[in-house]
Amino acid sequence: MKAAIERVGSFQSRYFHEGKSGPAVLLLHGVGMSGASWLRNVDALGQDFRVCAPDLLGNGLTEWGDFPPGPPHPHILKHLAGLVDHLGWEEFSVVGSSFGALMAALLYFRMPQRVKKMIAISSASFVASDEELAVTMKESYANGSSAVFAPTLGTCQRRMERICFDPSAVPQELIFMQLTEYAMPWARKSYEDRMRGLMDVNTCRPYRVNDKLEELRLPSLLVWGYNDPRALYGRAREAVKRMPSARLVAFERCKHFPHIEHPARFNELARDFLAGHEDVIQQQIT
Repeated sequence: MKAAIERVGSFQSRYFHEGKSGPAVLLLHGVGMSGASWLRNVDALGQDFRVCAPDLLGNGLTEWGDFPPGPPHPHILKHLAGLVDHLGWEEFSVVGSSFGALMAALLYFRMPQRVKKMIAISSASFVASDEELAVTMKESYANGSSAVFAPTLGTCQRRMERICFDPSAVPQELIFMQLTEYAMPWARKSYEDRMRGLMDVNTCRPYRVNDKLEELRLPSLLVWGYNDPRALYGRAREAVKRMPSARLVAFERCKHFPHIEHPARFNELARDFLAGHEDVIQQQIT
């Protein structure tokens, strides 16, 4: 896995990458995370694909702008569109975790001819009702701010342990990276700005996809933590029935991060789906 820090549009941006050949794959992290959350996936997927895992705008080592109050979605989406152009990707697939899954769907709606496949991972932003999402965002804000506003090894560790089924599954290298990322000069303001915008569910309604699932007309795979207290598995089962070309796989003994908690299985599953090995995927459908 390699790292790059380059200017994308107006913002100094970091992304992790690997792979010199094969289809292009964009990995999008969730709220309060960074491209480092894919550190157990980039190398494995880079064996068959050209992989890029960016820090979304205002996360990790990617700068945040002086934006007016409100939903952060359009700013993040514009930055992502600039990134794929910067990389020279005419076509690509998107893998999104949590809030990253919502951004993956929005990126498809922005450029449907270029986004070929999508994997959505344990995402309340993707499937929850307005009432459920309001509660989830408040809980996410409380858990994330415990580390972002007072970054120590302990607060970062406990924050991740609360949303993983097995605390020992949390990569220690990720905790060290978060400690540095949350110390960046813009980290606290960026997190506060973005979360305040996301917690206003009514204002964010134009960026919801739960009422437009039927319009996601691309091959899609939903990968869910069966024990996720935020992104309920039952909602994922309802969602996949409404999507024209979607399948659902649940990971048992797993909460919010299948790609972190069970990386080997996730990497194999993602590789098979992105490569079009339908017979293998069918054996795991739930």
